[in-house]
Amino acid sequence: MAIRVAILSDDRLFREGLLRIVGAESSLVVVGWDGGAPLASAPRAAGPDILIVDSRMKGALALCAEIKRMGVPAVVFVAAPDDDTWASEALGAGACGILAKTAGPEDLVKAVRAVHEGQIWARRHVMAAWMKHLAGARGPRFDETLLERGLSEREREVFRHAAAGLSNKELAHRLAISQATVKAHLTHIFQKLGLRGRVELAAAYHGILPPSSERPAPPPFRHPL
Repeated sequence: MAIRVAILSDDRLFREGLLRIVGAESSLVVVGWDGGAPLASAPRAAGPDILIVDSRMKGALALCAEIKRMGVPAVVFVAAPDDDTWASEALGAGACGILAKTAGPEDLVKAVRAVHEGQIWARRHVMAAWMKHLAGARGPRFDETLLERGLSEREREVFRHAAAGLSNKELAHRLAISQATVKAHLTHIFQKLGLRGRVELAAAYHGILPPSSERPAPPPFRHPL
C-alpha cells in the first residue's frame, strides 16, 4: 500500500519541487498540499500518513506540536536550519523526521519511508542532544510497574519493544499483528503516558524521562524565522 503524503509550505516554488520528488515515487502518493494550515478538515481515513513541513514557515514548531496532539499524521521537517537547539525543540514538539537544507531528494524519500515504519529520522548527534536535554530533568529512576500502570498486556509488549528500537514493521512481525494495530497501540500508549513520540517513549522506559504528572513543562517553542 502506498504511503499517503501531504506537503505544507508557503513557498510555492519549493512546494512544487517537493511535489515532483514525492510524485516520482511509486510507493508514495500525494493526498494534499497547502501553503497554510494542513488539511485538518479531511476525514482521518483519507488523510495523510506523513506531513512534510517546510521548517522555514512561521510557527512551524507550534504547528507540529498541535498536529502531534491530534495523533496523525507524522511530521517530517525539511529545509531545517543547522541548529541543534532548533532540532531538539522539533523533536520535543513531536517531529519524527528532520532534514537539513543540504538533504537531497533521495534523503527525503528514505526519511518518509523510515518514519512511516515508526523510526525517527534525525542526525545521530541531534538525537544525543535531545536525550541529554531530557536527562537534565531526570529524577530518580521510576519503577517499571509504576510507568506501565494503566497499559494493557499487549500495550506493555509494544511499549517495551518500541523502546528497544524496533520499527512498526518489526513490531508487527514480532507480535504477529498488523502495522495498523501497532500504530493504534502506540497512539494509546502515548496518550496514557503523556508522551510525544518514540524519543520520549525510549527516554521514559530507560528512566530518563519521568511520568507526565511529575514532568516539568517543556521549554517554549521558537520558530526559525
